[in-house]
Amino acid sequence: MRIFVGEYVTGGGLADQVIDEIPSSLRREGAAMLQSIVSDLAEVAETVVPLDPRFAKTFSSNTTDTVNIDHAQSLWGQWVTAAQTCDAALLVAPESDGILAKAVAMLRASGIDVIAGSGDFLRTASDKHLTAKILHTAGVSHPPYMTLTDRRMEAELQRFDKFVVKPRDGCGTQEIRIHDSFEKASADLTEDGILQGWIPGRAISIALVASATQHTFLPAVSQDLSGSHCEYGGGTGPLDADDQRRATALASRAIVAMPPTARGFVGLDLLLGERPSEDCVIEINPRLTTSYVGLRRMINGNLAARLFDMETGAVSCCTAANSVRWTPDGDVWINDNVIENA
Repeated sequence: MRIFVGEYVTGGGLADQVIDEIPSSLRREGAAMLQSIVSDLAEVAETVVPLDPRFAKTFSSNTTDTVNIDHAQSLWGQWVTAAQTCDAALLVAPESDGILAKAVAMLRASGIDVIAGSGDFLRTASDKHLTAKILHTAGVSHPPYMTLTDRRMEAELQRFDKFVVKPRDGCGTQEIRIHDSFEKASADLTEDGILQGWIPGRAISIALVASATQHTFLPAVSQDLSGSHCEYGGGTGPLDADDQRRATALASRAIVAMPPTARGFVGLDLLLGERPSEDCVIEINPRLTTSYVGLRRMINGNLAARLFDMETGAVSCCTAANSVRWTPDGDVWINDNVIENA
């Protein structure tokens, strides 16, 4: 099998920008995800990777064909040409500005089997307002919200002491703003943003691998978020058995509420409260997330192979609770022993 792996940042999506002007978090996480997924896929398939030549030093694989991207030519045209030599494609791209949806649509229009959700699933998961409406309608716990055109929860929001304002299609934590008054949060809200009440709790992520034959939840992990923008600093996992059950139950309800059909790697960000009744879903990411670099080290078997039904069945952990931690750069420790990031 031959698989195209397109990661937007390292794969030429920002080739027209001076590299030092690209946020370091995007460069680090993009390179870490690409290295990890290709290292796993190389065990079971041939891979083809589009590469911005400036990232050549951060990526290495003896079993991968790389395609140097020319920033003077159409990015999607170059991706399509490279992917047409493959049996399937796996894309890692941000939801912002419709980039992920556009990449998936362009490759699918060229007859390429892209391992990603349906158009309706991508459209909903990529828009935090649409996701919020879907979850609230289905009775899935989610923070009260408001947009400039949807103020039905405004009275409920005013009872909160803290607020989050972020882009409806944001990726990561780059543009999150936190306010301590409803007036300040409202003044910061723009047409393309969403305001949510701040919910206390532990920041958790759990991933779903949806293949052609089955849906499998991976171990839930904690997220290291800090600072005024909830900057992502990596994570730790797997969570203990009780928290695993809580996270899986909530994530299952969220996925059922979403439009069909999920496919590929889907990451769900959750908050776990002091009691299960206080747990809630924050957002759904219809793509590979940075937690992949840690998850691949805490389960038996090859995680990437599950995306293509090369491995099936229940997931089992090979590490103890909270024994694996990682950084956005892809550095991983198991029981405080550092291991190679690939």
